[in-house]
Order: sequence, then structure tokens, then C-alpha cells
Amino acid sequence: MEEIKTNLTIRNLPNYATRLRLWITGISSYYVFTYLYDYFAVSFLLIYFGFIKGIIIVMILSVVIDLSTLKFYDWFRKDWLALETLKDLQYKKNFWGKLFSFVHNKSTFITVVVLSLTSNAFIVTAYMRKGAFQYNGLTKRDWNIFFASSLLTNLYWVFLIAGGIEIMKYLYQVVLDFIILI
Repeated sequence: MEEIKTNLTIRNLPNYATRLRLWITGISSYYVFTYLYDYFAVSFLLIYFGFIKGIIIVMILSVVIDLSTLKFYDWFRKDWLALETLKDLQYKKNFWGKLFSFVHNKSTFITVVVLSLTSNAFIVTAYMRKGAFQYNGLTKRDWNIFFASSLLTNLYWVFLIAGGIEIMKYLYQVVLDFIILI
């Protein structure tokens, strides 16, 4: 049987189908949870406890959630978010491998900042760990990445959500004032 460049053959199709199902389930479940946390839980905590207490509670809660997710990720030993597959690409000698290797190794700081503004500390730390498919806990470097990413991610989201809350309060007051004038 002739192989395609990705080593996809009839013989290993079930393996790819299993991985695809795992990725779809894992990514969907994870992003539904993070969406609910980011938009509903963070908003509620900031409104209910106020800005300062809310920030502290959100940061503590997100560290606990992200560390718990990392522990589960290592315990489960399955690539349910396709992060290990993405990291494995950098070891390939083709164009995509060289591109991922360049981005991943060029600047840890820039990579952590960019990923932190688009995801959370769990994703950043799991992606930035050395090696692929190892699930071997956190090194000192990983802990530094985790806490830096957690701080960046939380500050970004808290200010974004707090800004949204203030805009909603302002719009509510404008509508209320308009109704009173009528």
C-alpha cells in the first residue's frame, strides 16, 4: 500500500480516527468549561466581591483549576488537546516541523506572552514543557512558565471582563435615563 506523506495508511486509519475522536471530545469539553469559567464565573466573582477581592479570588481559583488540569493531563497520559502532537511537529524535518521548532525555540518569553493572551496557564505550560508525550510533571522552568502565564492570563482576563462590566453598567444607566425622560 502506498503511503501518503503523513504516514497515513489503511492499516493505521483506526489510530487516526481514535486520536481525532479524542481531540474533538477533549478540545470541545475543555473549551466549553473554560468559556463558562472565563465569562460567567469570572464576571460573577468580580461583580459579587468587587474588583480587588474578585481579582484575588479569580487568581487563586484559576491557579487551582489549571494545576488540577495539569495533574489530570499527566495522570491521563493521553493527548486529548493535541498539544503533544503539535510539540512533536517541531522534531520533524519538514517545513511545518522547522516552523514549529523556530517559533517554539526562538523566544520563550514571547511565546509565553502570546499564548497567555490567547489561552490559560495550563495550555501554555503543557505546550512549553520540553519533550512530547512525556507527561512527567513540572520542572523549575515549567513552574516559572506556569506562574508567569497565570499572572498574565488572569490580569488580561480580569481587566477585559471588568471593562465589559463597566460598559454594561454605563449602557444600563443610559437606557434607564432615556426611559425616565420618556
